[in-house]
Amino acid sequence: MKKIKKVMLKSIFFPVFLFTALLYAQDFGVSDYILNPMTIDRLQFMPVTRDFRNYFILQSIDDTTIIIIGDFVGAEKKIVMIIDNESNNEIDAVHEWYPDTKKLISPRKPTTNLFSDLETMKRDIISGKVFEENYAYKMRSLKSLEEKLEQGSDRFKYRHGFTVKLYDPDKPNTIMSDYFFGRKDGRYDLIFKTDYYRLYHSIIRPRIIYSVYCNNSKDPVVKETVENLVKYVE
Repeated sequence: MKKIKKVMLKSIFFPVFLFTALLYAQDFGVSDYILNPMTIDRLQFMPVTRDFRNYFILQSIDDTTIIIIGDFVGAEKKIVMIIDNESNNEIDAVHEWYPDTKKLISPRKPTTNLFSDLETMKRDIISGKVFEENYAYKMRSLKSLEEKLEQGSDRFKYRHGFTVKLYDPDKPNTIMSDYFFGRKDGRYDLIFKTDYYRLYHSIIRPRIIYSVYCNNSKDPVVKETVENLVKYVE
């Protein structure tokens, strides 16, 4: 009887464990996309969140800036990619993936109501305003970074910039989120990463941990943000 119970427990535990592992592997893979220039092919692999929270991502690598919006509040779920090829606050291309119908379209302008204009959206993702005003994961944003810089704690010089870490007050050795900002040769880096945040007594882990990933960027909004942050540490 005990043997049967053990076999049954194993048969239940293993599929659950495997399913959980696959979900985390998928999340890691999606987050890894953000560390490399986003492409149309990858758009169809971006996740639809389990609780239908929206997400917003600012990616600016080298000369190109991209905004990705996961819009799951309307009649049709869609994942939108808005491309600014020269990082000059002008829309050069739009691609929208509809996961339910497996449809890809390229309209002249984004059809999502979550988008206003390009420069405003860049600023709202960095400031965190877009997460506060929509049903979205509450990603760590500029205000939390500025508060930590004012305190002068948990910041570390790294290469041509600074890392700043936010620890869980209930688990002082656990990092909830971290940042990096720096400038080099007229280009700018800015990274906002949220591993998890607390909502009441619950720990919320966003499907995509990067809300801002800018590497060697020339985008004027990124430049302005980093220049303002550097003033805290100079």
